[in-house]
Amino acid sequence: MSSSSLYIYTPAHLLPARLPFLLNRRLQPEVACQEVLLEKLDFEQLGDCASQLQDQGLSTTLHAPFTGFNPGSSKKRTHNASLRIADQSLQLAEKLHARRIVFHPGLTYGADGKKLDLWMKNNLSFWPEFLTRAADFNCTICIENIYETTPDIFVDLLSEINSPQMGHVFDVGHWNIFATGKLLDWLNATAPYLKHLHLHDNHGEGDEHLPVGQGYVPFSTLFTWLRNTEASPTMTLENHSLPDTELSLKIIQQQLPEISG
Repeated sequence: MSSSSLYIYTPAHLLPARLPFLLNRRLQPEVACQEVLLEKLDFEQLGDCASQLQDQGLSTTLHAPFTGFNPGSSKKRTHNASLRIADQSLQLAEKLHARRIVFHPGLTYGADGKKLDLWMKNNLSFWPEFLTRAADFNCTICIENIYETTPDIFVDLLSEINSPQMGHVFDVGHWNIFATGKLLDWLNATAPYLKHLHLHDNHGEGDEHLPVGQGYVPFSTLFTWLRNTEASPTMTLENHSLPDTELSLKIIQQQLPEISG
């Protein structure tokens, strides 16, 4: 791993204002498109920010919108909305020179076998055109775990698609709330497909996005695994305030100094 592996959560509409901070601290943003509609963002301005980062040897990751996004839906309206979100996200990712695009899976909480099978079938036809586009600018599409209790659906999807342009982003905070198995079991099962991590903490009941080490997530297990695995995921500190991000950075610098400069 290297310092280019680490990113920090940065709302897309705040990237221009935070650019001097990022450049001064040599921090890389995961540009998050949750708080403002894509249509309201200035792609050219964001692209200029990314170029200034790139000039300093820094890169970006993009977190696509998730409201209304479900690539596994059979409903025409949802399917068309998902196509539009994916299309716009690829456009923005190219402007940002993003190395990764994070997408939520769109699965509802407690989805049963029938829903999972349909979701899988629809995903297999949804993604190929976007994977081809991502390859054109050397970007990887990553699917994040949200409510899923096991990694099986991600392993099945990624093994079936079998593309170097698609992988898994493991959100350890979501795992701590919803998963039923052991952390190492999830990590080992997804290791061949693991491209990115979201790091934040909680107490196992709500998505608190606490600084690393302030909740119940077994980070010592995760850090030990990262030191010993052949997988080399990039990672984002997904805290929603700069003070919390600073606290997480201190922990990462102590535990994984090789990725934090």
